[in-house]
Amino acid sequence: MTLLDCVGLGINGIIGTGIFLLPAKVFSAAGGLSWAAWFAIGGVCLLVGLCFCEASGRTDKNGGPYLYARDAFGRWVGVGVGWMALAANLFAYGAVARGFGRNLSYLIPPLSQAGPQIGLAIAVIVGLAALNYRGIKPGALVSDFFSGAKLIPIALFIAAGLFFVDWNRLAAPPPPGVSTFGALKVGGLAALFACTGFEYVPVPAGETDNPRRNVPLALFGALFGSIMLYVLVQIVFMGTHPNPAMADKPLAEAAGAFLGPWAGRFIAAGSVISSFGYLSAVALVSPRYLSALGEEGELPPVFARVHPRFSTPSVAIVVTALVCMGLAVFADFDRLSDLNNAAVFAQYVPTCIAVLVLRRTRAASGFV
Repeated sequence: MTLLDCVGLGINGIIGTGIFLLPAKVFSAAGGLSWAAWFAIGGVCLLVGLCFCEASGRTDKNGGPYLYARDAFGRWVGVGVGWMALAANLFAYGAVARGFGRNLSYLIPPLSQAGPQIGLAIAVIVGLAALNYRGIKPGALVSDFFSGAKLIPIALFIAAGLFFVDWNRLAAPPPPGVSTFGALKVGGLAALFACTGFEYVPVPAGETDNPRRNVPLALFGALFGSIMLYVLVQIVFMGTHPNPAMADKPLAEAAGAFLGPWAGRFIAAGSVISSFGYLSAVALVSPRYLSALGEEGELPPVFARVHPRFSTPSVAIVVTALVCMGLAVFADFDRLSDLNNAAVFAQYVPTCIAVLVLRRTRAASGFV
């Protein structure tokens, strides 16, 4: 994977379904401070991201947070972090696969029902598993394409919507009985799911060109750029949507309100592209958490088996797809995104602490 591939993986890992579905939830939690809630949680994630950048500069192997925790604290802590990292990825994969149909329902109304959403989720998971089974390059190329394509509707939503924003809404107080700090805290937690995913970038480091340079650069650049976009998206949404607290498909409905139905359909199509881009990234990364555990002997060696022709972790890809299909069948987007939020902390906290340990035990190459 090249630097561009890593940037594409980062953008797709961070920007997915969340930014198209969560602005209403964040507004309900923080009111007029919802735009600041994105800054708050984004700042926290940037600090964590800097720790990931430093840790990733100390290794050129697959594994990401699992590898950092194992090298710093030993086998069993590494195993625990590896399992939680895998769980977070699986929850996120299942959540966005299930939310894919919800986004598409703006264009195809029958997909508003649970049954068609589940069927579509299974089809997408199977298709991406088949693509990644045949090699990392096809999956990386798909990720690169969608990382660029998804930014077009988001950029147009911001550029056009800023002219229609009611700026008085940004001065609105927090919900009744909620302090400023409380609004930022609750709103930030509601926004967290959309800010995670940057940790995907270092996972395939063993298959990346010059990983000690390219991984940190791609991770920080993708995360910083995504957070700036999120703040602007929230400002446009809350300043243009007729009833932001009750929105079901926030960005599509807001665009439809200030530019007409065609704009709503365009943004809905963009949300589908964004969701698929995210799915292409997580489908590439998740099996490599599983295979890394197999490579280190924490799981049976079969999970680390590499396909003799395609050089991919074929067994891990199949197992990951089966588990994600089960999650998409039995849980919806909101439940799975909440589970993901809980699981990511089990990666972030050990990685931040591991950096302090690794500074004393392993040299870093830096960002350049």
